[in-house]
Amino acid sequence: MLPRLPVGSNFYAGGSLGAGGWLGSTASDPNTARALQEVTNVLEPPIHPAQLGDVPHSDTAQPADLAQVHREEIKAGLKDGLTIAWAYLPFGMSYGMYAHSQGLPWWLAAITALLIFAGSVEFLVAGMLAAAAPIATIATTTFLVNSRHLVYGLSVPIERIKNPWLRAYGIHCLTDEMYAVCTSLPRSVLTPRRMLAIGASGHFYWVSGTTIGSIIALFLPFDLSFMSFAVVALFVVLALEAARVSGEWWMLAAGLAIATAAALVVPQLTMLVGLVGYCTLATVVIARRRFRNVTGGGA
Repeated sequence: MLPRLPVGSNFYAGGSLGAGGWLGSTASDPNTARALQEVTNVLEPPIHPAQLGDVPHSDTAQPADLAQVHREEIKAGLKDGLTIAWAYLPFGMSYGMYAHSQGLPWWLAAITALLIFAGSVEFLVAGMLAAAAPIATIATTTFLVNSRHLVYGLSVPIERIKNPWLRAYGIHCLTDEMYAVCTSLPRSVLTPRRMLAIGASGHFYWVSGTTIGSIIALFLPFDLSFMSFAVVALFVVLALEAARVSGEWWMLAAGLAIATAAALVVPQLTMLVGLVGYCTLATVVIARRRFRNVTGGGA
């Protein structure tokens, strides 16, 4: 592939391509250099700055185009984040109303949305804060419920964010919805600025929805504690959609059976026992399928 030849340059000076350096001497002539540049552009067309948005690391762009590339990455991330708004604004409003029903002031609900930013677990935290639960209990509960986020970094290349503070913020914003958006995109387009724009937009929608919901609740005369059912409704919809897409209806039925058995046998540990039982079943199923794929045999 021919290198780019700047107009009027003496790129080939020194005769490396011929006796006496003929090309080097003629390249110093502006007309000849311009003709050589046109030939080079035909063989290797210039890259339009907009195309550089799909490059994983935008430092490959020319300095003059770098600012434009960064703006395009941020704009693309904000556009990607619009899909999160459809979930976060109404869901955040339901959380804000529920937090108000638990006795939290609107500003504290907004702070929990800003600092915790964990979706469903915030409904649990709101009740714990209202009951003055120890911080260690709140932190442990948050960690256990959101432990699934530990594996999200395997699919979303957060390590591309080099600044440690921005990387920490990117991890903070790596929720279920950001994970879904990022994994729906080609890995090559997930630049640091694009990922941060997706996460920051989702964070903004969640905090905005929570604040709006908690303020609206100030003017509603009835009890809003039923809004916690929004979490149940959300996961029911997600479970049904996952079963529909995968066709694994029997796994959904098995999960319901395990949860029902846990509720009857150990009602105080229904969630923990149900999760452990279902994860064990899923692990066995996945292991058997991988074994069949490797061996090429039957069950």
